[in-house]
Amino acid sequence: MMIDGGTWKGTKSHLSKYVRNLKKYVSGHIDLLVITHEHKDHVYLFDACSDLFTKNFTIDEVWMAWSEDDQNDLVKEWKDKFGQKKKALAIASDKISLAIQDEKLTVQLSKGFNGTEVVKRFKKFSSSLNDFKELHFSVDSSGKYKGGLKGMEIIKKQIAKDNIKYCKPGEIESISKLPGIKFHILGPPESFEAIKKEHGKKGSEDTYDHNKVLKRSDSFSAVITEQSSAMGQSPFDEKYNDSSAKSKNYYNQSDSFWRTIDLDWLVSGAGNLALRVNTGINNLSLAMAIEFEDSGRVMLFPGDAEFGSWESWHNIEWNKKGKKGKHLTEDLLNRTVFYKVAHHLSHNGTAKEKGLEMMTSSDLVAMATLDFEAISSNWKSTMPNRGILKDLINKTKGRLIIMNEKDLFYDFDEKVTLKDKIESERLRLNEKQQKAFKKSFKETKLYKQYTVQTNLEN
Repeated sequence: MMIDGGTWKGTKSHLSKYVRNLKKYVSGHIDLLVITHEHKDHVYLFDACSDLFTKNFTIDEVWMAWSEDDQNDLVKEWKDKFGQKKKALAIASDKISLAIQDEKLTVQLSKGFNGTEVVKRFKKFSSSLNDFKELHFSVDSSGKYKGGLKGMEIIKKQIAKDNIKYCKPGEIESISKLPGIKFHILGPPESFEAIKKEHGKKGSEDTYDHNKVLKRSDSFSAVITEQSSAMGQSPFDEKYNDSSAKSKNYYNQSDSFWRTIDLDWLVSGAGNLALRVNTGINNLSLAMAIEFEDSGRVMLFPGDAEFGSWESWHNIEWNKKGKKGKHLTEDLLNRTVFYKVAHHLSHNGTAKEKGLEMMTSSDLVAMATLDFEAISSNWKSTMPNRGILKDLINKTKGRLIIMNEKDLFYDFDEKVTLKDKIESERLRLNEKQQKAFKKSFKETKLYKQYTVQTNLEN
């Protein structure tokens, strides 16, 4: 079984060695390929190394979320609307990038109050938006929006050949070649309100801040793609629209660029829209709990699910109860012994009350795919989130597996390396736990591997 195959960056020559090692390990055959969602860092490998996956390599089954079923009318309608937002984001990114390169504008801005810092922030935002664009969709050689990610297209058309199983929450699946294993489908939720939900509680109340700007994001998408007139979504009343030549002259005075709000509006609108797009895609992740029937042990793979998805798992109407009459989702979390950390240790990638706090097994091990050397510099202030990092290390007693932990710091003052903190926490493990972890964990130059023992005796 293989779940996703992606990276933020990397050439074919660099990535091929990893794919070849994988092919050798599985003898060129995989029973099940699971694709959680369409982000570059989850599907890029199938683009960069497509020949290695389509030649001398067989995959029996491909599973995706229900939201990838292009034959579903609701999905098609939603994808059309969502595609408009992604296209708007690409156009906004291009416009901001061009504006920042305009020497006249940057010179005038730099002369204003705190001007140098203002220009610096605009440039950083432009860089972040370009990274975001690369993460979400394909662009042509000139950087223009071209559509969905090529890696996803290759999986659907060349690898799966459109023979895909689309999974829905509440389903419990099994595979004949994997006896004794059950796949509990947790997400994505079928409610678009849950999909849009980024945050959980703030104090004693749930926060829905993003919904306050949702309508603004729709209007921004319409205007930036020049569809506002047809859709009736212009942010201004028709009586204020004036396209006369006389009015246009006021917008072309080279010595007054600094007075326009074009860049401010673009940055504000694009920033809000980017958050909506990202949360939407993340919450559409195919999330599953894999259970070993004999021992009841569970492995949790949530993709990049954010709070809206995590919360929805507890509303699933399963066809059975968990142990002691618990809701099955809570019971599965209680029995989780391996947690593949969602969304690279970001602040909203792991639910607290409805997630991590319910993982009560003393055998819990967590693995996070975060390569601090490879991620965009614009994300380094948010990943890893120190709160989640602290709770995970405490919960697992240092059995947190992360890429390049020696280059990360546990504290904000950057005095304690994550590697040192993890090693010191592992001293809390009793002799039996230390022996079991040492037996199960393996590290090489190409990968870090953890073997989950399928029963309690091992």
